Formats: sequence, structure tokens, C-alpha cells
Amino acid sequence: MTVKVAIVFHSEAGHTKAIAEYIKIGADKIGHATLYDCKSDFKVDDLNDSDAIIFGCPTYMGSVSGELKLFMEKSSSAWSKQAWRNKIAAGFTDSAALNGDKLSTLMQISIFALQHGMIWVGLDLFAGISNSKSDPNSMNRLGSWMGLISQSNTDQACAPQCDMETAEYFGERIATMARNFRSNI
Repeated sequence: MTVKVAIVFHSEAGHTKAIAEYIKIGADKIGHATLYDCKSDFKVDDLNDSDAIIFGCPTYMGSVSGELKLFMEKSSSAWSKQAWRNKIAAGFTDSAALNGDKLSTLMQISIFALQHGMIWVGLDLFAGISNSKSDPNSMNRLGSWMGLISQSNTDQACAPQCDMETAEYFGERIATMARNFRSNI
């Protein structure tokens, strides 16, 4: 049986969508991933058959975007049925700033997932930049363990290649964790 990964995201300028697409590439190495854009018309129940759900959005003013927040509120029907209980959950965010309070966004997403009874999985890579000899183009260059964070310059179409490679790795990790968890229950 194939592992199903849902990637629910909001992207205004296209940067977060590009990250979501790379996450999908990684997840597809293990199973089958589907992208769900918060601006499109899909039902919360469409996610119930997923083994893992990865949530992502830009960080706006140190918080999740309004579109993802609306999705979170619409998920109360799934919450009341505990439809996502014991599914693997993860999160990602992007902003123009190197920091931009992205951790706050990941914390909001993780609390949301935990309220649904989901099992949160973070990023298991050491920080890419940790000393003067570090390569600034390393995977996990911004050093997050809570989830995937990336940084996109406003005048470019997507984040640097190292962030895209980290996103691909992240997707594969989450799909692997979902497969491993499902095979043990």
C-alpha cells in the first residue's frame, strides 16, 4: 500500500508554492504526495485518507498567513471526529527575512496539528551554518529543527537551491516516517 502525503499550503507570491513542490518531489520518492493550495476549492475531508499532512505558509508579521489560518478554522469538522488522529504532521514556512520570526509560525502550525491528535515530525539535519568555515549553501542553512524554514528574496522566484534541496529531503523524511509509523501499527 502506498503512503499518501498531503501538502496543504498557502502561497501569495509563489515562494511557498515552490517549496511545497520540492517537498512533493521528496515525498513522491517514498509514496504519493498531493498538493492542496488553500486558495483552491478542496474539502477538509479530502485529507482524511492521508498518512501524513504537511502544512505550510509564508510567515507574515511573525505568524501564519490568513489563508492558512482560515483553513485551520475550517478543519474543526475533522477535529471533532478526530479524523487526523495519529497521522504524521509537519510544517514549513518561508519569508524574505533570514529570521522573520519563522519559529513562531512553525509553533502555531505544530500546536494546531497536536490539537488534532497528530504526531509532529521535525527536521533532523544539523544547522548548515554554525561556524566560520560553514558553507552558506548547505542544507538546513537557517538551522531549524521544528520544521522546514526557508528564505526567499522578494525579487527572485524562489529560495536558494540549498533551501529547495532541504525541502526535497524534508518531504522524503516525512513520507518515510509515515511509512514506518503505519507499518508498526
